[in-house]
Amino acid sequence: MVTEADRAVLDESYKNTRMGREAINTIIGKVEDDELALDLNRQACKFVQLEEKIQKKYQKASETPPEDSLMNRTMLWGGIQMNTLLNASTEHIADMMIQGNTKGITELMKVVKKNKGVQKEYYELAQELMDFEEKNIEKLKAYLR
Repeated sequence: MVTEADRAVLDESYKNTRMGREAINTIIGKVEDDELALDLNRQACKFVQLEEKIQKKYQKASETPPEDSLMNRTMLWGGIQMNTLLNASTEHIADMMIQGNTKGITELMKVVKKNKGVQKEYYELAQELMDFEEKNIEKLKAYLR
């Protein structure tokens, strides 16, 4: 049985992985640095793996993941387009991705802390995602000058 706390953590984890994957898919065409492109592609693959892992948790609990809103996708796409219009440098893209990962960690941490009664398996999944995003930030720092 999935409690409200479980659902909140699972939903936020799912939204986080989807947002990370979509952000990378949107920005990758603007990346000129081969190393950064490789790092981002690796991150996208891991986001997909985590997203699939979360989907299996939904299936196991006979639940459905939250729908992705067209508004959120449009805002993400538009934000990336505007942010890279005048500056698509490697450093700027890395900085944008660091900000995105930081926001993902922050939002997920808020939900986890608010839902202390979450099942261990969902907590550990959220923690794995936050740890992954921390590693992304560390890797992306190398592209800052």
